[in-house]
Amino acid sequence: TLVMKLIFHVELKAVLTGSMEPELPVGSLLVIVPADYEDIQIGDDITFVRDETLTLVTHRVVEKDAEKQTLTTQGIANNTRDAPTSYDNVVGKVRASIPLIGYVGLWLSTPTSVIIVVTAIISLIIVSLLIRYVFFPFPGENDEAKEEETQKENKEPE
Repeated sequence: TLVMKLIFHVELKAVLTGSMEPELPVGSLLVIVPADYEDIQIGDDITFVRDETLTLVTHRVVEKDAEKQTLTTQGIANNTRDAPTSYDNVVGKVRASIPLIGYVGLWLSTPTSVIIVVTAIISLIIVSLLIRYVFFPFPGENDEAKEEETQKENKEPE
């Protein structure tokens, strides 16, 4: 995620709640791009920091106050609007959504899953190397070793 942000200026976030269903279902992976205040329109889905706990929320813009540079949002499935948020709290606009892929990102964000993935990759590398060297040696690879053994055996002790 850090690489995506540094190189492409994009953030990837997973949808955790149903407030934006059916358009952004739980488990979707969101592609979030930075946006200037002027580029955010009513009807756009934005991700912003909600409060002091740094909770990220993705909701639809339903009102803009250009004078105060605030945005009022609401979840599609919610009955009430959110309190207006300052543009300074906006992470960006949702550019794309990929259903279900967010679950993979959520799973990979835990230390246990990272250990499992790293262990699996290392194991696959070791097994593939063992298979390669045991069953598919390079041509002439075993011949040289056999020739050295034969030369040692043929030498007469002094």
